[in-house]
Amino acid sequence: MGVTRVTDVPSRLRLVTDTSPASWLEEEMGDFDADVRALLPGRFDAYARILHPADSPRGEPVPWHEVARWTGRSMHPRVQFKALARPASGAGDGPPPWDEPPERGELPQPMLSALCAVLARHTGTAERCWFCLWDGWAWIADTTSSMVLLEAMPDASGPQRPGQEAEAAVAPAFDDMPRVRLPWRDYVLFEGPLDAATELGERTAGFFCPQSPNLFWPADRSWCVATDIDFDSTYVGGPPRLIGDLLGDPVLESVRVEPTDPIDEDSDQINGPSAR
Repeated sequence: MGVTRVTDVPSRLRLVTDTSPASWLEEEMGDFDADVRALLPGRFDAYARILHPADSPRGEPVPWHEVARWTGRSMHPRVQFKALARPASGAGDGPPPWDEPPERGELPQPMLSALCAVLARHTGTAERCWFCLWDGWAWIADTTSSMVLLEAMPDASGPQRPGQEAEAAVAPAFDDMPRVRLPWRDYVLFEGPLDAATELGERTAGFFCPQSPNLFWPADRSWCVATDIDFDSTYVGGPPRLIGDLLGDPVLESVRVEPTDPIDEDSDQINGPSAR
């Protein structure tokens, strides 16, 4: 999960019991396979892949192209970090610019915000979106299996009394919630505006530890985003203009992909073991 921060701002996301808005995913997505269609429906006209950054020794994000510059490897649509991080012959002088690989299943919050800003321009229903959260995250799969939401005091709009704070309210137990059941994962479902994507995560009184959604889409289904727990990239399917905007965004390191492109970490044939 992302870095815990102090906040009393309540989430605008609503945990829902009706999972029918996700039925199109259940109908269109098949068994977990080795290409992009395992993560997203194959209905879209274009696809992109957002590369999660590595971490520097100082905790700063390191984009993949900087890793490639140090290792002497190649950036390409099917690049995989495992192969990219292996120095080519004669490359890799001095300390590497990263010491931790990209995080799997988590798109950093600044990148998630930038992604949502682009996505908002390509849907007519940005105020109503659906967010799937994998039900195996440790913070919801514990003994209580419940989410803590911060709710404002009844008179929060008026003058605040000294020491007055937001109250913590325990949401319905996750174990009691119906699941969105895809062939390889089970999810709980939330509803809310697109720009609330960054409000998903573990909440306790005064603290918030964000978790990027694992799947989300707008009510008009104009696009869909997948950040699967096993991968260090976020995949997006949608109209060509959306994908073009993602590729041109300075905050997002993205590559264009095809729905038949492999996603396995050993699928990089350009930088793989056969390359010098």
